[in-house]
Amino acid sequence: MAIRWIALRIIQEIIRDRRTMAFFLLVPIVVMTLIYYALLEDEKAKLGVVTRGVARFYEYPLVSVIEEDEDIEIVSLDIPDKETDPAELDRLIMEEMKKGKAHGILYMDQQLLSERFAGERGAIHIYLEGSRPTSTAAIFSSIAEAMDDLTETMPVVIDAECSAKCANSVNIKAIEIKKHYLYGSEDYRLIDYFLPVFPTFFVFFFTFIISTITFQRERVRGTLERLLIAPVSFSQIILGYISGFIIFSSVQALIIIGYILALIQISFTPHQLFALGVTLFLIMIVALTMGLLASFMAMNEFQAIQFIPLVILPQIFLSDMIWRIESFPLVFQWISYGLPLTHANIISRKVMLQNQSLWENWPQLLSLGGFFLFFMLVMSLVALKRNKNN
Repeated sequence: MAIRWIALRIIQEIIRDRRTMAFFLLVPIVVMTLIYYALLEDEKAKLGVVTRGVARFYEYPLVSVIEEDEDIEIVSLDIPDKETDPAELDRLIMEEMKKGKAHGILYMDQQLLSERFAGERGAIHIYLEGSRPTSTAAIFSSIAEAMDDLTETMPVVIDAECSAKCANSVNIKAIEIKKHYLYGSEDYRLIDYFLPVFPTFFVFFFTFIISTITFQRERVRGTLERLLIAPVSFSQIILGYISGFIIFSSVQALIIIGYILALIQISFTPHQLFALGVTLFLIMIVALTMGLLASFMAMNEFQAIQFIPLVILPQIFLSDMIWRIESFPLVFQWISYGLPLTHANIISRKVMLQNQSLWENWPQLLSLGGFFLFFMLVMSLVALKRNKNN
């Protein structure tokens, strides 16, 4: 009877708590939905094709072969057909990749055919954005497989007076593939793509959890209530808590940065390290305010813990940390821009992998600052409402 009574009491407590019921019933649905869309489709690499001169005749059969690869998407480019200057074409191709229109661009110049007639291998050029190893590997693999078909379609010149004994003079050499990287190099590894976002995630993750639990403990002990009746404003209380947390969170961030940078086999400039430090500081104070808000909205420690998966899991799936957000439905793509970690990850990758300056990412910097002010405002409104009710 005792066991039955205890079990019934637990069931009744959970049913009465709407937040707990929502946690048990809705969170699994949300998480499984995110997992489904994350694994629904493989990432597709965007490839553009540029041809000049007589090489245009081989563009269609080459593109037809490449399109059979399910991992490749052929995209159009804003490069004038009349442009033939090699230096200008090189600049335009790089610009297209900087704009994100393509992860790679295949370029066949007008000299390819004349080189083949001269008995040379001839060369095609592959321009690679380089910051996403999976896209780079997919593009290079697809083009390499299509080269055999391209070589077979190339015309050959045979001297009419040549007999069967000189048939080996026919040019069947493999076409040379020349690679040009916008970012990175051939030594760039898959882990190098993921490591730059680890500091932002771990700083956000640990700061949010620690601030949520610690602030909830302050409420349970009654410390917060005593501070609220003291001659200090609510904003001063929150800023005081944030200032205290910043010391330990900063030390934690330095440990994470040092460890991650030791793993990345890429040299970084002082400016890049400074930019990463600013990004980590911004995501840290945002995580602090989110943790304090979650704890302030919770009625008990169990409800405070419930906020952890609700906040952390969407950040993992929708912040472009592991899975490319472009593969998700449009509604999830819009949600991703409402997540602080998305903007922090954008800055980290562009600064560490693409060597952009911190100020080139000013929209993301403003977004992180806006998140901090927004959560501060919400906390003030919640505190004001709670004080009126009391």
